[in-house]
Amino acid sequence: MKTVLPRIPITARLAILLLIFVLIFYGTIVHVFLHIRHMATLSEEIVRINNVVSIQSKILIEDLLEMDSNAKKFNLLSREMYREYFESARTTFDSSLLTISQLSSLGYKAPAPFVDFLEEYAEHVNVMGFASLEHPETIAWIDEDTLNGWLSLLVQLRDLNQDHISESMTVIHDRTLQATRNGMICFGIAVITAFFAVIFLSKSILIPLGQLTEGLKTLSKGDFSKRLKVTSKDEFQDLATAYNEMSLELHEQESLRSDFIATLSHEIRTPLSTIQESVSMMHDEILGKINEKQRKFLAIAESELIRITELLHHLMDVSRLDALHGQGNKEEIDLMPLVAKCAASVTSAADKNGITIDHDFTSKSDIILANRKELQQVFINIISNAVKFSPQGGHIRIAILKKSKSGYVHVGVSDEGPGIAEEEIPLIFNRYYRSKIVRKHMDGMGLGLYISKKIIDALGGTIVVTNNSGNGCTFSVTLPVQ
Repeated sequence: MKTVLPRIPITARLAILLLIFVLIFYGTIVHVFLHIRHMATLSEEIVRINNVVSIQSKILIEDLLEMDSNAKKFNLLSREMYREYFESARTTFDSSLLTISQLSSLGYKAPAPFVDFLEEYAEHVNVMGFASLEHPETIAWIDEDTLNGWLSLLVQLRDLNQDHISESMTVIHDRTLQATRNGMICFGIAVITAFFAVIFLSKSILIPLGQLTEGLKTLSKGDFSKRLKVTSKDEFQDLATAYNEMSLELHEQESLRSDFIATLSHEIRTPLSTIQESVSMMHDEILGKINEKQRKFLAIAESELIRITELLHHLMDVSRLDALHGQGNKEEIDLMPLVAKCAASVTSAADKNGITIDHDFTSKSDIILANRKELQQVFINIISNAVKFSPQGGHIRIAILKKSKSGYVHVGVSDEGPGIAEEEIPLIFNRYYRSKIVRKHMDGMGLGLYISKKIIDALGGTIVVTNNSGNGCTFSVTLPVQ
């Protein structure tokens, strides 16, 4: 049984993607913040506690030695000044002990050597107090062994405190490295996530959007055969399905219209030919004499019949091209003589308005594989349009340039007419489109350029139009060379 993937809307996918980025971003910030907070705690402990213990332990050792020296001097020399020095050192010593003891309120836990020292020192203070009452002429001080023991305990206090500072600095260093390393890991995860996000956006949004855009462009050009294949289970698949249904319906309607026009054109052409032949015979007085007024109206009717016949030919050409899709009979054609022949065919129309047609053929023997009649139709249409829109006494230039490296030949037809409005340039090759400046005073159905583009596209070439820097415009036809 085939597993059906759940439908996840684009908004939900983008929300999930945004949530992942937010989690990575804030997770990194929280992680780094915790490390920084711990490092700040350790730094504060070093500054507020360990630094005080370090300073006070140094003072304790110095004052203890100072007290021992002055006690011995007083007991030996009995000079009062040494008792004063002793008491001063003792006051400073007791103040340092009190300072270290009060650090317990900040969370400091005194090490065992310091606790042992406090107990021994408190006992000695009591003994020294009773001794001074009984023998005020001497200072009851400790012996040498006790002094060395106390010094050893104070040195242990200092060394343990220094070791704790070193350990804290090591922890801060390790935390710094860990925060940096974890930040780089999170950055790497973010980069990888961004990479997959780009793939996700390309696959889920950009690629389907590009396909829809390309499909709409082909649809606007009249090509209804393109179908979109969007497999994403989201709104783009709905759009692609709607596009395919619309394109299929337009394709069917266009096929019905083309068949209808082809059938109607074919059915009308036979009676129209009969009518045209009859009018021509009457105009030529084969069926009897006619007066001038009759001749005038018969000439008008014959002219209109010719115009209707040409329109039917255009309609049949469109239907034929739609049916063949460029698969008509092809032959090798030398392009330069063909273009020259097409230019010569419109010379009489150009001479009536004093329009000159110049050739600039720098390319020799460019062989094109095409249907001769269709290719002639393209260049006659383009050159006759140039003549039609050129002013009295204008100038038309036809150039053939070989693109040696690309294997294509370029044909340009430039005129000095009014040019084409920029907003109309993308539309002039559409079926039945006629420029606004010619709709009121020129006949036509807007099929000439459509047929020309259809033929050139079938040959693998391109046809474009650009406005000249001065007056007029240039139609450029690019064809592959055999």
